Amino acid sequence: MRLNAMERKVLTRVYAAQYRKASRGERIGILAHFCEVTGYNRAYAARLLKSFREAIPKKRQRARYYGNDVQESLERIWKIMDFMCGKRLAAALPETLRKLEEFKELMLERSVRSKLLGISSATIDRLLASARQKRGRVARKSKLEGFVVDQIPIKTFGEWKNALPGFTEMDLVAHNGGNVHGGHFWTLNATDVCTGWTVSTLVKNKAEFEMMKGLFRLKRALPFPLRGLDTDNGSEFINETVLKFCRKFGVEFTRGRPYKKNDGCFIEQKNHAVIRRNVGYWRYTEKHQADALRDLYTCLNLFTNYFQPSMALTTKRREGARVFKTYDHPKTPYARLLDRDDIAADEKKRLRRIYRDLNPASIRREIDRLQRELILAGPGPSPRSRATGIRRSKRVLHTQPRWRRGGKPQTPNPFIEKIQMETLRSVIDQIRPLGPA
Repeated sequence: MRLNAMERKVLTRVYAAQYRKASRGERIGILAHFCEVTGYNRAYAARLLKSFREAIPKKRQRARYYGNDVQESLERIWKIMDFMCGKRLAAALPETLRKLEEFKELMLERSVRSKLLGISSATIDRLLASARQKRGRVARKSKLEGFVVDQIPIKTFGEWKNALPGFTEMDLVAHNGGNVHGGHFWTLNATDVCTGWTVSTLVKNKAEFEMMKGLFRLKRALPFPLRGLDTDNGSEFINETVLKFCRKFGVEFTRGRPYKKNDGCFIEQKNHAVIRRNVGYWRYTEKHQADALRDLYTCLNLFTNYFQPSMALTTKRREGARVFKTYDHPKTPYARLLDRDDIAADEKKRLRRIYRDLNPASIRREIDRLQRELILAGPGPSPRSRATGIRRSKRVLHTQPRWRRGGKPQTPNPFIEKIQMETLRSVIDQIRPLGPA
């Protein structure tokens, strides 16, 4: 039975694919079988199989409806109407055309006029795109491509129910002594929402390199995989570097709402209970202060996570003006980790081994020694103000509100009390030599 042209073309496509992939010996058999089926000459068949390329059908070009005459008239009207957007221009075109023709500012053919009256706002924007670029107006990019902040979803304080270990909140605590000018140290503080496990580390500044070092220290210090990271909207967190870090290690990156401190309620509480209560509000800029702070945070991380019980809010209800809160039984982060079934047995064994060698009294003495070292060193010098170029007349030693500084504080700060005791002790030491012999 003789094959038609379409059937021979289909067979050529099939045999050509096999012929290109086959070895030299296999090609002899494929070529012989192809010649037998199609009846082609052997030399022609070999040349056909080697050079066969299936033709790609050309896409049919639709005829252009809005030509250059429509585009030129539209650009002229656009300039007269003060370069307005496509939607407004589409709405103003009928009346504008009538007025321009009435005053003989624009004389259009009937076909061009009918096309302008039926044009849509999207077509107007497309036809005016080149004119906008000539005027230096860049087309707006999509939010996902243009802005990092829009790639990071928002998580509010009410979305932390039944969180797994590894979903953490993170924040930076400034040690500037009330003066934001000049260089000073920062504390990168992170807490796990589920267990309360808190890790504090010192960073020199808010540069991306320092933030990456702090993130890697946090990742290594956590006794469980880092699953999620929730921060505020500061530029030290909302940038491409932190976003790439989270994507590389499969960490869910979220942020709180701007100007809503309660979205970071877990870390805000730890900023006061762990950082401010132990290092105060002084300005730290010197190397010996940084060494003392790093050693202090090493002890604080152990003391807070293994020996400081915390309570988690379980229920909250309001009756009129009164709010009733219920908390669970106080437990240390270490005990909460041991109670979890999703923590590996090897990790629990490692934590028990660390806990067995820890002496809370010894850690407390080391914390007191390092705090005394910080107090005796004193706060760092206050830099010159950028606005006036002169030193501040009144040096601010901490950033507490004025109502908390005057008189007896409502929430006692142990570090500030130690400062007062050390100040009183130094005054007594100065007065003692002046007494009676």
